Parts: sequence; structure tokens; C-alpha cells
Amino acid sequence: MRNDQYWNNEGAKKVFTHPICSAWVASLDRQTSILDLGCGYGRLTPALMKDGFSMIVGYDSSAALIKRAIRENPGAHYTSNWAALLDTSFDLILCFALFTSCPSSEEQRELVSLIDACSHQNALLHISDYETGDNPNYQDRYEQRRLNTFGCFASGNAIFRHHEDRHFDRLLTNWRKKEERTLHSTTLNGNNIIIHQYLFAKAGGPY
Repeated sequence: MRNDQYWNNEGAKKVFTHPICSAWVASLDRQTSILDLGCGYGRLTPALMKDGFSMIVGYDSSAALIKRAIRENPGAHYTSNWAALLDTSFDLILCFALFTSCPSSEEQRELVSLIDACSHQNALLHISDYETGDNPNYQDRYEQRRLNTFGCFASGNAIFRHHEDRHFDRLLTNWRKKEERTLHSTTLNGNNIIIHQYLFAKAGGPY
């Protein structure tokens, strides 16, 4: 991933803020198999376990964040082995602030290919990310157009991307959007921001 060096160093010390939308997962069977893709330091694991979920896999490409996850938030199976994820077909995949940290179109297509490959027909996908229209105070950053993309900007040694309206509808061709919401939060550096969350169902499964 483009920002691997950041997440193995400065980023490994950050505090993440995106919450799970509990209403979207409340009705799921507690034996649901969950993949927290881009799990960071595993901060979603305690919330999932509190709600009765135990079949949790956390993947992150950062060895530093995986070590922190094992230390701070035990209970999930944590891994940096991308290929191992293909051995399981998950019921629910979480992507929290993952696409923003994988800013290039190529990286995002690779993520979608992985999501498609390790989810079954009835799977759900819970994304938490950012839309450019929600955050007009970021317009100067969006106009940096890093990677020749509006909404793509540098922050320290990393490049992040906020997405234009309906970006995920276009990107996730095998998924249908069921729900979405916005909420106020803070960035990794403590600045105010609006988060955009989406719930998708895999096409072909029950809506």
C-alpha cells in the first residue's frame, strides 16, 4: 500500500475515531464471521465482542499496528497475510477509513477484488470513510489533486483521499447500497470532520 511507511511509524501511534453503526449489525447472528479489513490496532474488536460477536479476523498491512492490536485489543485473530484471507468467506466486512488511506485507483480496485473474493453471496459490507461534499472546509486540500485526483491530498508523509459523491456506488459494482449516514467526528490530528458511512449488500443476495 502507498502509505505503508506512514502506518508502520507515525500512523501506528494515532487514535482512530470511526464508530460502528450498531443499528446496522444489531440483527446479525452472533456467529457471523467478521473481517475487519484495515483493522489498525484492533479498536473495533472490543465493541464487536461486547455485542456478542466472537468470530473476528483483523487484517492490516502494518506490522506495527498488528503488534499494537494484539497487545491492546486481544480477542480477534490478527494477521498481515493478505493471501490467508482468501481461505475464508466472510459474512460481514468492515472497511473503516481504509479507502482514504489507499488513495490510488489501482489500490482501491485491488481492495474491491479482495472484498469480492473473501465474501459470500449474502455478505454485508460496512464502510466508514469521507466524501468531499460533506467537508467544504477541506476544499483547499482537495484542490491539491495528488495522483491527479480531486480530493486527494498530502498530510505529513502520507497521501489521503476523500471521495466524490457516489464514488463507492461506482467502485463496488458487485454490491448494492442499503443504508448511509453522516456523523461528526475528528481526524487523526484532532480536527473536526464529517464521516460518511455506508452499508452495502452483495448483489445476488437478499436486499
